[in-house]
Amino acid sequence: MVKVNFKFIGFMILLIIGMFVVEQNQTKEFSWKATYNKADKQPFGCFVFDDIVSSSMKGNYSVSNKTFYQMDNDSLSKPKAILSVTDYAFVDSLQFKSVINLLNKGYKIMFVSSNFSPDLIDSLRIDCHNSYLSDDDIKSMTKKSPGRKPLFVFNSATSRRIYRFYPQLCTDYFSGVDSIEPKLDDTRDDKRKHTLISRIPSTVLVRNKENFAVAFSKKIGKGELFMVTTPLLFTNYGILDENNAGYVFNLLSYMKGMPLVRYQENSSGGDHAGQESPLRYFLSQPPLRWSVYFTLFTLILFMCFTAKRRQRVIPVINPPVNTTLDFVKLIGTLYYQKKDHLGLLRKKKIYFARALKKETNIDIEAEKLTMELCHRLSSKTGMEAEKIYSTLRDLEMLEYDIPIDEKDLKDYIDRMNEIITNSYK
Repeated sequence: MVKVNFKFIGFMILLIIGMFVVEQNQTKEFSWKATYNKADKQPFGCFVFDDIVSSSMKGNYSVSNKTFYQMDNDSLSKPKAILSVTDYAFVDSLQFKSVINLLNKGYKIMFVSSNFSPDLIDSLRIDCHNSYLSDDDIKSMTKKSPGRKPLFVFNSATSRRIYRFYPQLCTDYFSGVDSIEPKLDDTRDDKRKHTLISRIPSTVLVRNKENFAVAFSKKIGKGELFMVTTPLLFTNYGILDENNAGYVFNLLSYMKGMPLVRYQENSSGGDHAGQESPLRYFLSQPPLRWSVYFTLFTLILFMCFTAKRRQRVIPVINPPVNTTLDFVKLIGTLYYQKKDHLGLLRKKKIYFARALKKETNIDIEAEKLTMELCHRLSSKTGMEAEKIYSTLRDLEMLEYDIPIDEKDLKDYIDRMNEIITNSYK
């Protein structure tokens, strides 16, 4: 029968209820890590951005982890607008070649990042100035920096417009963008095309208060390349910051008329991985989180009910009985009680001969008693041959009806046991 500890179960129920109450009432701690993940509802995730753009573009917006190389090799793909929002726009030489091919096919590509890989910056012959900001700097921006920094937007549908942001969100800028050079020559040399990209005239789209370019574009082939240094303004915090969402959609208006694909790297670090994990998603959704808690509560109850072992009768298992030994003891007792010492010695002699044959491989019953036989037994047992000969000769006398008393019985048995014991060594 199972014994249930109701006090323990009641304690566990109260403990779990207490955990729920504390979790619901405690202050939620925000994570200020920039993930740009579509499922991240923290300040610097892109859940709000993806939701708004997806609703406004009605099926013409998607998030993909296909690389530029994969897009370039997709022969069935039609020209699209590609948006990349990240802390570090990594484009190696192979990816850069694919970017140029996509632009020549008519793609529009917008890199939004605070730092860019050398292959991209060196080819454009520009400099990107970025400032490192810690999490504490970001979290304290509304307290220590009440003033906002203006960004001037040009060439938009509403002509010039000014947006104001916290300075921590727009510290980066480009330099060396303003030079106007002749357009790219028509040549089939890919390497020369890459080096001549810097000669294509640039159009500055956004400037900061210091008159440095924050966003600019270059027309390359049939497409257009956009470079922007304010990735944090594309996050949940940037979109919901006063009326500054217009800044982001002003930039996206340059890519209208084409399906928009936001490129999100698949292996972008621990923050992304954590946001994409099934458990993290379950805990981020209230109904799923409560289902996880209920499952854990059920498992605890199950363990409480099955923790105690069921008491069962343990049968007493007697050790196996050695019937042969009992039989030998019984026969020996009968011989001893009847005072048949001679009969008992004859039985003992038979056992002695078999045991000696087993240990020394010498059969004293089959061979004639000689000194040569005794010397062989002496080499096996280490005893004197004369002593062995004397014992075996006396044992042969048992074939005759000679009187044996208890003292003689003990003497014969001790002498036989001595030979057997020495044969084991």
